[in-house]
Amino acid sequence: MLYLWLSVLCSVLIANFLMVFGRKKGINTMPIFLGNYFIATVFSAFSLNPAPSSGFDVSFGMLTGAFFLINFWVYQKCIVVNGLSLSVGAMRIAMILPIVISLIFFGETLGVVNILGIALGLMAFGLKAEPGAMRNFLWIMLLFVISGFSDASMKIFKELGSGNESFFVFMVFCSAFVYTLGSIILGKIAFSPKLVLYGLVLGIPNRYSTVFFLKGLDQVPAAIAYPIVAVSIVLLSIISDIFLWKRRPGGKDLLLWILLIISLILLNL
Repeated sequence: MLYLWLSVLCSVLIANFLMVFGRKKGINTMPIFLGNYFIATVFSAFSLNPAPSSGFDVSFGMLTGAFFLINFWVYQKCIVVNGLSLSVGAMRIAMILPIVISLIFFGETLGVVNILGIALGLMAFGLKAEPGAMRNFLWIMLLFVISGFSDASMKIFKELGSGNESFFVFMVFCSAFVYTLGSIILGKIAFSPKLVLYGLVLGIPNRYSTVFFLKGLDQVPAAIAYPIVAVSIVLLSIISDIFLWKRRPGGKDLLLWILLIISLILLNL
């Protein structure tokens, strides 16, 4: 169970890290992303499997890399606009999209409990759809859609790719690194070594959140591990929002958080 808690801690650290830099005016986060994806690419290169890959792995890996970069950027913006807890919840509940894609294209089925989880997740977002806060709500929906398609890419690769996961992951992170570098060059963004260094630091919990989770799965059944991790990340994000970032939740916020947590539990069962 220790590895699962370490994975949760890494994920919450990433969110708080993005909040810190998102709230600082005049800072462009692209150099931070560059350092992050550089570390991820290096780690992935050392983990490469010599098994054969395909042209689909290359092209789809490059497309997924673009989604990863856009998703990270939207995530950071959404954290600043809507706070940690709701943004983290939106990313977690985005698993609805890969579930729907699996139902439509790959013939998978859902239980009644999972369907109830989807309904509660959508109901939670409905609470945020207020005309006065439509700009905030649009950031949430954008994060939900892009995170969902990023998560679905793994399922699509499982079904259509060669099976060489290490090469696909390398292509994803390497492409994201190249796209980030291209954005910095084309946008003439100031290349700050200090911000790149912060990105290298960010890359450590970003990498180990997955490593610790996979190690945790060796000790804890997946049916228990997934809901524990998903709910714990949202709960710690709520605590961060309240005590670190002084967010004062109203009654509607509390109801939204409760619906998100119940939805995550039901979706992971």
